[in-house]
Amino acid sequence: MRPILSLLLLALTAPLSAGTSGATEIDGRWGLGVGVGSIFSSSPEASILRGISDRTAWIFDVSADQSRDNRGFTNKNSNPDTTIAGTSKSENITIIVGPRLRRFTRPASSFSPYCDVYAHFLDSYFLQRSPYQSQTRRQVGGEAGFAIGVEYFSTRWPFAVAAHTNVARVTVSHVSDEYGYKLYSGSSVSSLSSGTAFSSVIAFSPSLQVRVYF
Repeated sequence: MRPILSLLLLALTAPLSAGTSGATEIDGRWGLGVGVGSIFSSSPEASILRGISDRTAWIFDVSADQSRDNRGFTNKNSNPDTTIAGTSKSENITIIVGPRLRRFTRPASSFSPYCDVYAHFLDSYFLQRSPYQSQTRRQVGGEAGFAIGVEYFSTRWPFAVAAHTNVARVTVSHVSDEYGYKLYSGSSVSSLSSGTAFSSVIAFSPSLQVRVYF
């Protein structure tokens, strides 16, 4: 929360002490954007920006999320009297990349609202395994959505600060799930399912982003 509070304080106090400019400065310039945190959660994300006019920018988004968990596993059963030891493992990898088009509504203002439309490629892999069972999921597809925000530009500091939120998103992907179970008798059961998954979300997910133009 400290980076978020610091950036909020900077955005509120900068107009009192710094000269300002507008979104017109993005015309013909490159930029880098980094998400510094969400009010509820955070994940690694970055964007490459290219201003094509005084109020329009093309953006390439990159988001990656990875987690791993490996633990020793021991299970004692009194009926029958058995002890099973092994390893419990989980792994989750998600990569999202794709273009975004941003349109500023007040390019001459230091605080300029904007709206985004985007289309992303999605690749997700999930694995969970223990001595008793295993589960593997692979999801490959795409998402399209709409977002809004407001960006503060300053001539004193070499970066801009933006409050940003996604508004609506539609996701279509191919999902394959594989399950395996080991019974006490020693036999095993496995199942495989696959198909198309569709989801739509309308919700606000506010976050702060820092952007540098050069």
